[in-house]
Amino acid sequence: MNLTRREFLGNTAVGLLALTLTNLRFPQSSAAQAKGAAAAGAGYEYRGWEDLYRDRWRWDRRVRSTHFVNCWYQAHCAWDVFVKDGIVWREEQAGDYPRTNANVPDFNPRGCQKGACYSERMYDPSRVKYPLKRVGERGSGKWQKVGWEEALAEIADAMIEVMQKEGPERIVWSPGPLYTFGANVAGQARLTDILGNIVLDMNPEIGDGHPGAAVTFGKIIAERSADDYFYSDVILIWGCNPVYTQIPNMHFLLEARYRGARLVTISPDYNASATRSDLWVPVNPGTDAALALGVAQVIVSEKLYDEKFIQEQTDLPLLVREDTKRFLRASDLESGGSDEVLYFFDRAASRISQASQTSLALEGKDPALEGSFEVETTGGKVEVKPVFEWLKDLLADYTPEKASAITGTSPSLIRELAHLIAEAKAVTNVTSSNFSKYYHGNLMERAQILVFALCGHMGKKGSGYSAFPFLVHDGFDAFSLVSSTGWFGGAGLMARFGPEILKLKLKGFTEEMIGYELARQQYAAGRWVSGVLFWNIHGGLVDYSNRAGEWDPHLKRPAAEYLKESLEKGWQRVNPPPGKSPRIIFELGSNILRRIRGYPLVERELLPKLRSLVVLDSRMSSTALKADYVLPVSAWYERTDHKWVTPLMPFIHGGERAVKHFEAKSDWEVVALLAKKIQERAKERGITRYRDGEGNERSLDDVYDRLTMGGKFTENDEEKVAEELLKHSTNLEGVAWETIKKKGYARFTGVGGSVVSIGNACDIEPGETVSPFTHHVEKKQVYPTLSRRIQFYIDHELYLELGEALPVHKDPPTAGGKYPLQLTGGHTRWSIHASWRDDALMLRQQRGEPVMYVSVADAKARGIGDGDEVEVRNDLGSFRIRVKISPAIRPGQVVIYHAWENYQFKNGEGFQNLIPSPINPVELAGGQFHLRPMSICLHPGQSDRDTRVEIRRV
Repeated sequence: MNLTRREFLGNTAVGLLALTLTNLRFPQSSAAQAKGAAAAGAGYEYRGWEDLYRDRWRWDRRVRSTHFVNCWYQAHCAWDVFVKDGIVWREEQAGDYPRTNANVPDFNPRGCQKGACYSERMYDPSRVKYPLKRVGERGSGKWQKVGWEEALAEIADAMIEVMQKEGPERIVWSPGPLYTFGANVAGQARLTDILGNIVLDMNPEIGDGHPGAAVTFGKIIAERSADDYFYSDVILIWGCNPVYTQIPNMHFLLEARYRGARLVTISPDYNASATRSDLWVPVNPGTDAALALGVAQVIVSEKLYDEKFIQEQTDLPLLVREDTKRFLRASDLESGGSDEVLYFFDRAASRISQASQTSLALEGKDPALEGSFEVETTGGKVEVKPVFEWLKDLLADYTPEKASAITGTSPSLIRELAHLIAEAKAVTNVTSSNFSKYYHGNLMERAQILVFALCGHMGKKGSGYSAFPFLVHDGFDAFSLVSSTGWFGGAGLMARFGPEILKLKLKGFTEEMIGYELARQQYAAGRWVSGVLFWNIHGGLVDYSNRAGEWDPHLKRPAAEYLKESLEKGWQRVNPPPGKSPRIIFELGSNILRRIRGYPLVERELLPKLRSLVVLDSRMSSTALKADYVLPVSAWYERTDHKWVTPLMPFIHGGERAVKHFEAKSDWEVVALLAKKIQERAKERGITRYRDGEGNERSLDDVYDRLTMGGKFTENDEEKVAEELLKHSTNLEGVAWETIKKKGYARFTGVGGSVVSIGNACDIEPGETVSPFTHHVEKKQVYPTLSRRIQFYIDHELYLELGEALPVHKDPPTAGGKYPLQLTGGHTRWSIHASWRDDALMLRQQRGEPVMYVSVADAKARGIGDGDEVEVRNDLGSFRIRVKISPAIRPGQVVIYHAWENYQFKNGEGFQNLIPSPINPVELAGGQFHLRPMSICLHPGQSDRDTRVEIRRV
């Protein structure tokens, strides 16, 4: 046969299609099962490929929906969902997003392969169809199908007994990345407020806490709209890979490049984003702080910095004492003076001047950046210097040549990068939570932000440091609070917090700062709890944190002492307190036994102490397999709801339910039915009162009534709840629920007052892109820090003890032992979190099983070939995985992209089992204005990028 290549491929495709048609069957839904042949499992008999093609374009109805999942920075997208014979047949991207203005690209199209696969995913074997109760040992896989009434009654009885005998704080809810800020989680938020249960803050736990941004800005929220990149001159892809992780947003970066922006990728590996950039800056893993400080050294030594910006917006002019290395405070100058009032030297008046706590406007003052001054204090004369002087001394250790020895980046390239940033009009970075996952990630972020601030790249179009992206409607915060009158918006909110709000306003606090203070009250009361501290204290992970001294040579004393000191001084708090184990854990949109680093310790130490582990999920996850009850909740196309977004895509997204799936219920319905069962069983058993951890009496005989606001929102009212949340939101003015439900999206009209949005500190105006921090730069609104400025000098005792008052470089710890390879990770093209990791279609796009990327040199030195199975080990344990040899990987580094489920590894031993993730002691700081735990930040995080391993072929 003489076939051309085109003919051969064509014939092969026809053959494969024929084989596919032979075995093709519709996925079976509960609706389809009720329809004759489908109920018998026969499926639809196609006559040939022509019918398959024609029927692809026939459907019973079409609805708009979105994916109620956390695909993070690339989220969120509107989809047309096509329903046929009671099942979702396919989905298509919606392409009707409006353009912001004629000068920037529009948001079309939005979507990726992870969304396009969901019509298949929602019917795959991992779906949970009925409530399940464990009947064998945990993890044995032995389940009994039970009815909703039975499951909820047993769970309610257990809750009542625990709350009465041991207290409501022994019941813990672990929300995960699927937290939507919609009706999906409104029930959990209200119920835990009613009962006094504990809610875990998982954000730093999953490695998204941005500790460097938190201590520098006093918050971590800071992001732009993706079309704002069109105003950038330089875009830094520093520590991320948006070609993989921001598929719907990537066209903005490339189009900005076509327009003239310089795209720069800074990364250890030559990744997919580097191939599409103008400049690749290679750097050794974990040395990004040294690189940033090398860039800063060039900017400062060559006087390329923006003096007016750093005088006004940063703490660099503020005075620090030579003797104590602490800020000069009002308490140093007068008896009874404030510890929060700081000073600079005003060259215009030739004397020290108090730094305003209410405005960044200098009003004719000229803060000195250099020099040394003598000040008379209550204890005598002391020498003081501006932070900028301390910074110059520090940067002497980070010349390009010295930084190069640490980073592996050439001195000339460091200088080129410095000039590129300093000479540009507008520089921004692409959001990444990568550095949060390094033990010394706080130093890396602080050093990066220093570079941006030195050059004034903040608060204007196309510029600014992007940290954590969040944009939600602010009706959720009020709905989650409980009051006797029902709704806690407006006057109700003032009734609960009014005196505190007025007190803070009188102190000159901004709306942003007031929101953070109210959030901190939830942590001080033990209502919200750091997930990392919870798993350390109650899950046994403290054993690994206490070994940090073996791996981190910079510690001045045993690691255990830092944790003990922080808890004793109340800097951080864990609830229930040490010695009082949790009894019931609810997992909601979470997967704790996959995501927690060192999870085998949690399985061994915590699970035996639990009366019940209850998982609310739509699929069988690694955690569900170890649960006592698995309650099936509705999945993406089975909800009528809306969800949060990010400023990158400033449109709230939602939609209406397309189909039902077996006995799955919405999360709102599940929680409401649970509340109803608690109220019913409490009355039947005569247990109607109990006391919480603070001694307050709470009731059980009206739980459902209070949750539903007297029956206004029953278990069947998911859509009413979704509508109510929007009705009371201030940042969706003029937006009707019907618009979102039918169209799938609506543009935000402001950042709102939610603590997870207000930090963007900007306006969202029609016809304008979104640029963060304009309220600080243009309106001179203070930052929520001790200094009320972008703060680089941290004079907390832990920072001083560990030599981190200013950002420095510290070598990564040898977490897990002294082994030659550094294990890092990231997100892949085919999965952001575990939602897609075992999806058949996505697995076909890769090698179908977990793989570790290894450099050519490291593989050759160990006699390892592509596709070989290897054992990966360190002092904690081992696991097995296949190797993928890649010339793009740096020798000494190995990469496992995250989210693989534990059961996808041999013997169920996932790679997280040998990641110790010790707590970094500086993240235990507290007690100093903004160094106190609050929502999503400023408490310890988990790290995994510093893990050391060795591999061998098996």
